[in-house]
Amino acid sequence: MLSAHMDIYQELDEGRIIVQDGTTLRSTRGILGADDRAGIAIILEISNEIHRTNFNGTLKIAFTVKEEIGLIGSQKLDPYFLADVDAAIVVDRRGTRDIVTSYAGIIPFCTEDYGRLLEEAGRLTGMADWKVTAGGSSDAKILSQKFSIPSVNLSAGYMNEHTDRETVDYLAAYETSKLIECVLSRHSIKSRQQTNERSESCHTELSTIFK
Repeated sequence: MLSAHMDIYQELDEGRIIVQDGTTLRSTRGILGADDRAGIAIILEISNEIHRTNFNGTLKIAFTVKEEIGLIGSQKLDPYFLADVDAAIVVDRRGTRDIVTSYAGIIPFCTEDYGRLLEEAGRLTGMADWKVTAGGSSDAKILSQKFSIPSVNLSAGYMNEHTDRETVDYLAAYETSKLIECVLSRHSIKSRQQTNERSESCHTELSTIFK
């Protein structure tokens, strides 16, 4: 599942102008609103391009609401919709090249292996500086803690969110979409059934060894 949130920190200034400097966009007045419209744009790009890859799984998309006022939308996701989700990729992290796998290094969103496979996808796509890191609160926290779905939160290319200095690097956002496409097309994410079967196999082997 790919996820981003639709709400923004505050209303946009109707008199603003969007200014471009290289691959960076900013607003002349008020917030830009890239948090988390950038994440939505990335996911829409993937949904448009995924048919060009060899991905043959099921891709679910969740655009949540009220993230900015306490992650309310993700908490109210329908458990039936999430029942067969093997893993989630949330796209709502500032900056570039971050793979957030925990809240402040205290609350894990996923296993270490899940984060590492995204690092490997970065290397395969010529972006070896994608790195696992701790981060702040996001919908990934709810998906992992409430719904037991292994989750990561990826950089969407924006900076200085919630301020009138907010910017987004649309090239960085595009590169995030390429990273996710690589993960999906390589079938890197194992299903829960495959993961359970692997765990049971390891348990059987260890039981045999230590009998």
